[in-house]
This record gives sequence, structure tokens and C-alpha cells, in this order.
Amino acid sequence: MPELFPLFSRPIFKTNIETNMVVLDKVKWAKNYTNNISESQNVLDLPEHSALKHECEKALNDYFYNVMGAEEYVKLRITESWFNKTVNGEQHHRHWHPNSLYSAIVYLESDPNSGFTTFLTSNFDTIEYDIKDANLYNSRTWSFGGSKGDMLIFPSNVEHYVTPYEGKEPRITLSFNTFAEGVINKNNLTRLEL
Repeated sequence: MPELFPLFSRPIFKTNIETNMVVLDKVKWAKNYTNNISESQNVLDLPEHSALKHECEKALNDYFYNVMGAEEYVKLRITESWFNKTVNGEQHHRHWHPNSLYSAIVYLESDPNSGFTTFLTSNFDTIEYDIKDANLYNSRTWSFGGSKGDMLIFPSNVEHYVTPYEGKEPRITLSFNTFAEGVINKNNLTRLEL
């Protein structure tokens, strides 16, 4: 009987969290490359966003411990967090998140039919052949739309971008980065504590 093994995958975790408590009236915006970013790079540390931070941490722990299988003594900490605003005709450039283990995007306001977050691989195949039906095993890119409260968590070194946004209301997302702290590995010759 044939078996398929999705070895060495880069798991992208999609879930939905509560975001009704988010108030964006006081956010100060600055120009980013091709859209806008909040001036604060630590928005989840602000008192008014503590409930949102709690929701993000719950989903992050679900991914880290239940999907990635990390030991409970390994801890992840949110190191940076910021809002993004993309209006009609804007997009977000291709990038990844250095100095971070896992990153996330939370959709706060968005037209789910536009401004897709697209992940791509930087692995090169020996040949590129025509694909009849794209799937998770043969695609070089994969796109996600997002509705209010949708959250994507992914390894920070996975390249991604946002396609041009055509919604009437701005596409507003929260992004954050993480890093491990405490005891990371207890094994001899690979032991690490930060």
C-alpha cells in the first residue's frame, strides 16, 4: 500500500482568535516600504492590548507544544509586535523575519477575498515541470486569505508577502515575532539555556 510522508515540512498553523477587544483609534502610523506600520514595535506590551496578547499567546502555545511538539520546559516569548495597515492598491513586500523563531499574522480588519498572504519556498528544484493540479506537495507558493480573527503562525524564516489589496476598508493586521527562553535543550553537547 503506498504511503506519503510530508518530510521536513514548514508547518503554517491557521486558527482563529478573539479580536473584538482591539481598539485602533490611538495607533500612530508610519510609512513602511509599500504600506504602513505602527510606530510602536511593541504594541502587545501596551496595557490596552493585554487581552489580545493573551489570545495570541494561547494560540502560539497551541502551535509550539501541540503541533511542533516542544517540551513544556521550553518557553516562547513574544519579542516584537506591530500593526500593519494596507489600503486599496498597496501590498507588502517579500520578506522573512530574522532573529525570530516563529512569527504570526492576526487579521483585525480585511476583505478575505483580497490582499492574500502568500508563502513561498526558497528551495530550488533540479527541474521545474508543468503542474496539472497544485497541492501542498508540489507548490512553490501557497496563499491564505484572512477574515477578522484569523491567525497564521509560521517559522520566521519562511518567506512571504501580501498581494495587492483591493478592499474598500483598510487591511489591518497584527504581526509578532518570538524567541525561546529558559531551558531550550537538556541534552549533552547540545544543551542550551537562555
